[in-house]
Amino acid sequence: MKGESTSPRSTGSPPPAGADLSPSALAARNSQAGPHKCSRINPSTGKPCNTIFSRPYDLTRHEDTIHNNRKEKAKCPMCREEKTFSRTDALTRHMRVVHPEVENFGKRARKGESF
Repeated sequence: MKGESTSPRSTGSPPPAGADLSPSALAARNSQAGPHKCSRINPSTGKPCNTIFSRPYDLTRHEDTIHNNRKEKAKCPMCREEKTFSRTDALTRHMRVVHPEVENFGKRARKGESF
């Protein structure tokens, strides 16, 4: 008949996740699946950390920032009690929330621009 298609109709529901991936691509994607557990020793307790992450990147970042004793901590220049952070983005967030009177903390001036 006119206007009718001979191809199968769509059921309206999307294909299952990963249906268009090859078996090797599916295996690679699933190798990233969690949980990823930190087994490093917590120096303050002497026990394994046991923090669980869903992505391997998050575990690696945790190990590099929390368990790296050689890395220098970022210090808050405003707090009277020494307040330190293992990542500079955390210090920037702290400054924005706790010390909003300090303008442009952590922002870099663009070329030819000054604050």
